[in-house]
Amino acid sequence: MVDVIMETDGIGFSVQAVADRAGVTHRTIYNHFPTREALCDAFSDYVDELLVASSGAPEPTWSLASIPLLVEDLYRTLARRDRHARAYVMLMIGNRRPMRAWRNRSLMAEKLIAREQSGRIPLTPRQVTAVIRMFVSTMGWHLLTEQCGLSTDEAAAASAWATRTLLDAAIAKRTAKPSSSPSQGGANATRRRRN
Repeated sequence: MVDVIMETDGIGFSVQAVADRAGVTHRTIYNHFPTREALCDAFSDYVDELLVASSGAPEPTWSLASIPLLVEDLYRTLARRDRHARAYVMLMIGNRRPMRAWRNRSLMAEKLIAREQSGRIPLTPRQVTAVIRMFVSTMGWHLLTEQCGLSTDEAAAASAWATRTLLDAAIAKRTAKPSSSPSQGGANATRRRRN
């Protein structure tokens, strides 16, 4: 499925193409996945399992303080599974809807933010979550590395800073001490690129 998604950029790939690549009939695919959407969600779950296994750590426990800290490990894990992670992003873009794993994580984050959010900002918990999920996600990693040309370390440092800043503003208290500059790894990568 990764090959088919990468070849079609996730746009309009067919179940028949997946079956052909797997060397089975499309009926075999439909026996396991009753709809194209079910196949896509199963692929999403598979990539999610690969990423958790690649990280070497159990699925993280979400808390507001931990969200910025998750970014560096997440981005390094995504870089190790680059092809699968990018296929996942292309599939979300091609389907024009988030996958089940994305939706579930977004709901968890929204609940955390809703419990802690200050009434002093003009955004709903859903809006705050949407912006934070742009940074703490496969999509954010893809955009920052592929589209903006940042290294994984640079993207992780920028995303961790942005997430801390947004959370601090949303809950109007310090959940994690923000750093005044990007991580040394990101700064060194920037210097190397300039040279």
